[in-house]
Amino acid sequence: MTGGRERSEIAGWAARYLERLDQPFDDWQADFFRRGCSFLSRRLAAGAASSWRSMALPPEHRAEVYSGPLAARPLTVEETARFREMLQRIVREG
Repeated sequence: MTGGRERSEIAGWAARYLERLDQPFDDWQADFFRRGCSFLSRRLAAGAASSWRSMALPPEHRAEVYSGPLAARPLTVEETARFREMLQRIVREG
């Protein structure tokens, strides 16, 4: 079970992700946004924070940090709606 402080931290990350959802993504950002939402769905604030830091890396530093495969596809309308609903729920429960 998640404690009050942890719930608050998770809700804070969910709010950041929710705000970011309305901005354009490149493929890198979309991939790490998906990863962060996956962590948030499992209530793992540390994973969401790590994904956020990776998502925010400037393009010139990305290869230095990560060279694994990426989804390399934009967020779909369906994904965006699903993420928005999930993130709003987490913020409300926070």
